[in-house]
Amino acid sequence: MYATPTPNVLASALHRVYADSSLAPDSLELWIAVADAAVRELQMPVLGALVPWVPIALHYEQATTDGEFFPHSGSVRIMTGPLSGTLYRDLETATREVVVAIRDHLAEQDGDDTGDDGQTDIVRTVSPSWRFRAAGAAAGFTPRVVPPLTS
Repeated sequence: MYATPTPNVLASALHRVYADSSLAPDSLELWIAVADAAVRELQMPVLGALVPWVPIALHYEQATTDGEFFPHSGSVRIMTGPLSGTLYRDLETATREVVVAIRDHLAEQDGDDTGDDGQTDIVRTVSPSWRFRAAGAAAGFTPRVVPPLTS
């Protein structure tokens, strides 16, 4: 079944042009190539099964979790860490679960001894975001391209 490109598919295709380029990030030639790729992507129908998983990483509390993003559906597959092999429906859910897993791991390492007689300060933290993994950085095993089953 063919569909028009989603913003996720378009973003991953444009990042691929940017990441593969040896041109300076502010060079006119690079941004013409990115715009050319955008025009091509928007004019082509997309077969979901052929959209590749995109390597991504989440950095939180000095820990890095590698994952893969499926642009056609927005699914995230965790590749490293305690949640390795887990598939999430969207980026937000994956982010929340990874943050909880890292916090739990850090609490276990600290032994839950706060040293403040049970009083805790509430500190507002910014939710981390997934980033494209650096070019050439390998993650865990990457299975064949197969779209996730989501209902």
